[in-house]
Amino acid sequence: MIGVPGGILDGVRVLELAQNAAIPHCGRLLAGLGADVVKVEPPGGDAMRGLAQLGPLEAKAFAIINPGKRSIAVDLNAEGSREVVDGLFRWADVALVAFKGSDLARYDIGWDHVRTVNPSLVHLTHTPFGPEGPDADQGGYDVLVQGRSGVGFVMNRSSRGVPEPTRPAVNDFGTGMAAAFAVLAGLRHRDLTGEGQRVDASLLGTAMSLGTAVLNFFPGVDAEPIAQFDADLAVAREAGVDFDGQREMYEGRVLAGQGAFRLYFRHYATADGLISVAGLSAGLIARFHEITGLPTPDRSDHTSAEFQSVVAEAEALFTTRTTADWLDILRSAGYPCSPYNMPHEALTDPQVLANDFAVELDHPIFGSYTTTGMPISFERSPSRVPGPSPVFAAHTAEVLAEAGFTADRIAALIENGVVLTAAEE
Repeated sequence: MIGVPGGILDGVRVLELAQNAAIPHCGRLLAGLGADVVKVEPPGGDAMRGLAQLGPLEAKAFAIINPGKRSIAVDLNAEGSREVVDGLFRWADVALVAFKGSDLARYDIGWDHVRTVNPSLVHLTHTPFGPEGPDADQGGYDVLVQGRSGVGFVMNRSSRGVPEPTRPAVNDFGTGMAAAFAVLAGLRHRDLTGEGQRVDASLLGTAMSLGTAVLNFFPGVDAEPIAQFDADLAVAREAGVDFDGQREMYEGRVLAGQGAFRLYFRHYATADGLISVAGLSAGLIARFHEITGLPTPDRSDHTSAEFQSVVAEAEALFTTRTTADWLDILRSAGYPCSPYNMPHEALTDPQVLANDFAVELDHPIFGSYTTTGMPISFERSPSRVPGPSPVFAAHTAEVLAEAGFTADRIAALIENGVVLTAAEE
C-alpha cells in the first residue's frame, strides 16, 4: 500500500480507470492527501508511458503525472475481466473513471452498473464535454475545449495568423483539481448519509469555470457593443484580418480595462531578462507612476497615440535596469512584482523550494527526477507526493489479493491473460 500516513485521506482506497492527464492528476492529488490510489492500466500501459520515453513503458510524461500510485494491468476486453473489475469496485471507496459514455456501458464500469456492486462508492465520471447534450459521447482533449469555451480566444498565442494551443494544458490539470474537490465533497456526503453517488467532471466545465472573468453577458450593457463587434468582425474576416487583429478588436471593443493590462499588469523585458508586475488598484497605479516618473495616460482607449506612447516609454525604461534592480525598486515601494522564470528555473526558485512546490523523487528503474509537489498543505495533516510513479503492473497480484482474490484465482487470471504483472513485461 502506498499513501501518506496520517494524511486526511489515509485509508481511503481509490481506483483509477483513466489515462492521459486530467483524471490521473486528480488521482495524484488524492494520493498526496493520503489515499491509496490504484491505477488500472490496459495491457499496453497508459498512453503517457509512450511520451518522452526513459525505457520500455517508462516515460517522463507518465512519471510526472502519476507519482504515488500503484499500478495493475487488466485487459477489459478479456473474458473474465468483469469479475476483476467488480472485485476492485467492491474494494474501493472512490472510482475515477474517464471513458466515453458508450464504453462505460460496454465495460460495465459506469455508475448504473457499479451502484449494484458497491452502492457506497463515490464514482467520479469524467467526460470531455459534460454528461448531457449532443456531444456528451464524443471524445475530446484540452485543445478542443480551449476553442469551444471561448477562453482560447483570449489566452492562446498565435502563429501564422491562427491561434496555437496553450501549454500547459490548463483545462486538463484544472479538471484534475476540480475532480479532486468533487471527490472530497462526495466522500463528505457518504460520511453523512452512507450513500455513494455519481459525480461528474468535464474539461468543458472546467474551461468555462476558469474563464469566469471573461465569460459573462449583461444585456443592458453588452448587447449593443457585441452586436456591432460581430458585424465588424465579419467585415474584418472577409478582408483577411488575422487572429491577432481579430483579438485586438475584441479586447479594444468588448473587454473592459485593457489599458491597465497593457501597462500595469504585465511582463516587461529588463536589461538581463524579464519581470512580472501587477497593480490594478487606483493606489497601485498611482504608485507605478511615482516609481517610474512616467505620465499618467487616459486608459479609456488603449489604442490612442497618447496611451501607446506611455507604454513605449515604460518598455524602454524597464530595459535600463536588471531584473534584480527592478525587484528591489518595486518591492521597496510596495508595488507587486515577481521574477519571470523559465520552466527549469522555476524548479530551483527559492520560494518554490521553501514550500515544497517542487520535489525530487527516486524511481527504481530510471533514477531520480524532479516534479511538482502538492499545491496545498494543512496545519495538522501531512500533504506530500508519497513516492515515484509506479512500474507498469507492479502491483497487480498485491492489489487483487487485498480485494479478496485467492492466490490460485490470481494465478489463473494471470495465466488467462485477464490481468498482467510486471514480470511478464
